[in-house]
Amino acid sequence: MSKTFIVPVIFRGGLNLSATLLDLTAGECRQLHNYEINTLGKYQRILGYERFDGRPAPSDLKPSMLEGYPFPNDAAELVALNAARTLRRNNIQPVPGSGRILGCFVFGASVYAFRNTAAGSAAKLWRSSLGGWTEVSTPALLPGGRYETLRCNFSGSAGGIEVVGCDGVNPAWRFNGAGFTQITTSITPNAPRHLQALPSQVLLLAFAGGSLLYSAIGDPTKWSPVDGGGEIAVADEIVGMTIEPDNSCAVFCRNRTYVLYGKSKADFNLTTLSMTTGAIEWSIQSVAGAIYMDDRGLTRLNRVQAFGNFDAATISQAIEPLLRGYVGRAVGSFVVKRKNQYRLCFEDGGGVILTFAGQDNYGFSTFSFGKTIRCVTSDEDSAGREVIFFGSDDGYLYQAEKGFSFDGQSYTDVLRPAFTDLGAQDINKRWRKIVVECETSGRTTLTMVPDFDFSSPENAADQPKYLEVFGGGGYWDQATWDETTWSAASAYTADIYIDGVGRTMSLLITSTSDSNPPHIIRSMLIHAAARGRRR
Repeated sequence: MSKTFIVPVIFRGGLNLSATLLDLTAGECRQLHNYEINTLGKYQRILGYERFDGRPAPSDLKPSMLEGYPFPNDAAELVALNAARTLRRNNIQPVPGSGRILGCFVFGASVYAFRNTAAGSAAKLWRSSLGGWTEVSTPALLPGGRYETLRCNFSGSAGGIEVVGCDGVNPAWRFNGAGFTQITTSITPNAPRHLQALPSQVLLLAFAGGSLLYSAIGDPTKWSPVDGGGEIAVADEIVGMTIEPDNSCAVFCRNRTYVLYGKSKADFNLTTLSMTTGAIEWSIQSVAGAIYMDDRGLTRLNRVQAFGNFDAATISQAIEPLLRGYVGRAVGSFVVKRKNQYRLCFEDGGGVILTFAGQDNYGFSTFSFGKTIRCVTSDEDSAGREVIFFGSDDGYLYQAEKGFSFDGQSYTDVLRPAFTDLGAQDINKRWRKIVVECETSGRTTLTMVPDFDFSSPENAADQPKYLEVFGGGGYWDQATWDETTWSAASAYTADIYIDGVGRTMSLLITSTSDSNPPHIIRSMLIHAAARGRRR
């Protein structure tokens, strides 16, 4: 009697493009696109994005809000809902002007964006509203640049919160929702490119040529040594700064890295961390410490032992072949705090997602928005909820992590796990069945294609299998009423019968939708029978 294999495969570990085929674990992936690794380590389809100008969001429309509700059937309801959402979407306008979005930030109940005028001769600031974009009065602003902003409070009082920004072509500025004031410094030209604020209420401005200017404590208008300000030269172009967990400030140059200790001019101490490695501009974020891209890959600046002891550790070995293809093409980055994620964005609209589990990481996946992210802000709205906005080349501002489409368009996800040999690499097997475990809050159609022997042309893949996943179920008193389908399963399992012979097997899983909620692929249970040793 032939030996029967029944082996579980738990999907975890993320994308691994560096390991050999035999080194991969069964739950790792060769493709994990438009998926993210959630905070439980599971593979989940990413959320979408949609255009924004302050008007009601298309994705906020619910069937119960539509005329004609309740509808006679699901098909009629979907047609009416899509039409209403399209109407809302078409009413949302780009930021007035020309060219790409130069920068954006959130303050209070509004979102703000910079864009060049239609003639391209100046830059303007615009505020979102229920009627769309409205212009904000500012001093004359030179066009171009790329805006970096920071929420600060130099007064220490509850009403002293303001936004400070710079763009590399204009003076730095302060904005409190009512007034926009430029900051005069001792540097010429007065056009800082990067900024940071210390917990001691000292503002740091980075200028061309490696000049780091610091203000007096609590007063970003005073920069001279007699007032408590001053200048530090770092001998390289500064590309960004982050505040570290011990309240020190990491200062990243393109080819050097420093750490600034102290609270003010009285005790500042600039320590060299590396004289040969630095960071790529716009790749720097803080997720329990700095993470950034340099010439070696994605790097994390870890605090390792006593005060003053840092370590720069490369953490992207698993996707090194991918990053090699994107050398010099990173254009931005952002974090999704509630998901413990860092996202690195490339010029072709694609990017990499890294999910952290404390100081460790769950793994990598990739995404593609189809739009180049030219600027991005991750902040909290007036209700304390995390919101993420990005601007692109088409002049629209988009809200990320919003809805189940890419601004009304469908998008495709791809999950290709490692080939598995069930612990018997040199034994041919007849592959009979796969039991797939999924989870979703609605309905999802998955296409599954069994593949054999490392996609060998001598062993063709099986026919595609189509799976309708129904979910949204929950347990009584342990689920949210409006987010639960009480007649559905809390988790969905399906038997996929396959027919193939080979030593190894993988299952390509894809879906395409503009309306389905994200699904989670948890595991699969593989049934196979031994056919004898390969000869």
